[in-house]
Amino acid sequence: MDADLTKDSLAVAIEALSWMAYANLGERNALFKAAEQLGISRASELRQAHRLIMEITRFQNRLEYLISQAMTQDEIKRAPHGISSFLKMLAYLKYVDGASQKDLARTVSWARQVMGWREIHPYEEQIALIVSGSIPLRPDALPEFEKLSFETCHPSWFVERMVRLFGRNRALRMLRRNLQSVPAYARLNSLKVTDEAEKVRIAKGLGGSKIEGVKDVLRLGKPGRALLQSDLFASGVIVVQDLASITAGLVTSPKPGQTVFDICAAPGNKTTHLAEQMQNKGVIYSIDISDRRLAYWRKEVERTGCSIATPIRADGRRIPLKYEADVVLVDPPCSNTGVFARNPAIKWKITSARVNEFSLKQYAILQAASELVGSNGALVYCTCSILPEENEYVLEAFLRRNPNFKVVPQTPFLGSSGLRGFDQCQRFYPHLHDCNGYFIAKLQRTD
Repeated sequence: MDADLTKDSLAVAIEALSWMAYANLGERNALFKAAEQLGISRASELRQAHRLIMEITRFQNRLEYLISQAMTQDEIKRAPHGISSFLKMLAYLKYVDGASQKDLARTVSWARQVMGWREIHPYEEQIALIVSGSIPLRPDALPEFEKLSFETCHPSWFVERMVRLFGRNRALRMLRRNLQSVPAYARLNSLKVTDEAEKVRIAKGLGGSKIEGVKDVLRLGKPGRALLQSDLFASGVIVVQDLASITAGLVTSPKPGQTVFDICAAPGNKTTHLAEQMQNKGVIYSIDISDRRLAYWRKEVERTGCSIATPIRADGRRIPLKYEADVVLVDPPCSNTGVFARNPAIKWKITSARVNEFSLKQYAILQAASELVGSNGALVYCTCSILPEENEYVLEAFLRRNPNFKVVPQTPFLGSSGLRGFDQCQRFYPHLHDCNGYFIAKLQRTD
């Protein structure tokens, strides 16, 4: 068990997990709400609480299975959210993290102090079963996809889809990779720093490693709050952005003086990357439907020194402008199946029905975006999904209706080839490329 775990970090984690279950909050919002509610603000304790929340969420279905072997379904339904959260935490520490008996006993003692003896007392038998490791594990008795769901900690529908799509062995490698987070990446912002020697100094100070074939991009591992609170970040010198997303901006490759559209642009990393490549010359129209996300976009644009972008609040399916743009970048809402390693809470919220809903919306946004592309202009489509329903299928439907567009080669090409014959498209997979799962297609208007 992590030595940084304290009674306060335990309390924040239990309360945050309860908020996630009760109010369907995301893990960060739940963490901040719990910390404020309990009056706990030490960064080290919040970091440890956040780690616990993320890992318990990552292994959620396995932990729920363990709890179901220690309690009846009626007992599970009657248990307060705090008790359910604590039991899952205890199961994680025992069966996943490998905590010692001494550490487990200390955790139980803290829980009694945090939650109160009266609330804990009715569940002493279940606590003893978990701490002793006496819960019988019988996943082999489950149907095949439910057994794989238990092993890889993904929804069974997603496991089945992955196996049928990629084959059992490859799918399992991909799913198992999601049981660990992916590294963080950052790009050095040339709108803020142009001296090459200074860039080398900054990169050395960050301790990052360079990415072959991509200039000014660093692999950081875990950025931590210290980096996000640093002067380098605050001044916009560095932008924390996933490698696949950075690649999408490089593939878009706008030139100084061009007219560019960034569709579904918030929170703004791609907009600022486009402006950097354009040397702040030309114009970018950044479209997004969310006022809240555009507020974050404005902060990001200001922080990074981007001066050529204009925000427009609009539905990407009904863009209220008529331009002949040189380049249009489309990054529509998606299932985020490519970011399960980085953000495990998402995998328990998405369903196959939601994937189909996203696919219809993505096609509509791509079609509307294509109408902005001028003669010989470029159209780049990308998602952080690894499912073809949101990628190759959308592309096939679009090309059938729009023969005046063709798929063209991409530079740089850091990923793997697309599926269904789309060899010039590129896909990123966490188990192969150590970043978010992602899809990028580049098209050119030919008429």
